[in-house]
Amino acid sequence: MFLTPKISYLRPTVDPAPRKRSLLMKRFTTLYLLLATAMIAGSHRMAPDVDSFARVATVMIPDEELLYEVSWTFFKLGRIRVLTLATPNDDKSSTYRAVAYSDSYDLPFVDFHAYSTTEMDSMLFSWRSSLFEKNRDRWFRQVYHFLPTTRQFITENAYVSEIHHLPAPSARYDTMHLPYERFQDGTSILYFARAHVHDNVSLAVPTLVRGKAGRTEFYLPAERTTTSIDAVPYPIRVVELEGKADFEGIF
Repeated sequence: MFLTPKISYLRPTVDPAPRKRSLLMKRFTTLYLLLATAMIAGSHRMAPDVDSFARVATVMIPDEELLYEVSWTFFKLGRIRVLTLATPNDDKSSTYRAVAYSDSYDLPFVDFHAYSTTEMDSMLFSWRSSLFEKNRDRWFRQVYHFLPTTRQFITENAYVSEIHHLPAPSARYDTMHLPYERFQDGTSILYFARAHVHDNVSLAVPTLVRGKAGRTEFYLPAERTTTSIDAVPYPIRVVELEGKADFEGIF
């Protein structure tokens, strides 16, 4: 049965110190579109407005932490925590980095724990990412590499006992040739959506999730409205970004 989850905003925080956590991540990327402040309308294009690149720095704040609660009907399923990381000064290949943790609550019908990372360029397109999904006493690891000169997208598949362990010699590699050089992954799409939520023309962007190619459409311009959250007693102004995630993902 296909479930359409709902995401409730819990709180944003800026943590002055880097943190080490080993918990979760994964999502439905439709979820992350909603996380961005979510829901989208209009014509389509494959490239974003040039002016919107000036907004990238406003959504990429090192040590920012976003915490969301995922629910379905009346059931609270779990939480997603997204952290924006500082990029080392000696790392010339990526401009922005982020990590997402996903953990289900202690429920009899849901047991999900995942962790993912993304590395993005200055325009918030993904160039390297990874996904770790808990499977009983070990983790299923997928590391994604992109070779721009040949447009090869390589997925490394392996089981590891801990998230940061090297893969076993039996790791399997899948190679896919892409017809494009820029795309999103399941975590970077959140930041891409936030950066372009004020664009006036709809866009579509290739999206690779779990080693498979898909597409995400954003319907713009977005609608401005208000909503209520548990943290404060007054209405909060939001931008509802609607769209379509034409790929498969899970929470």
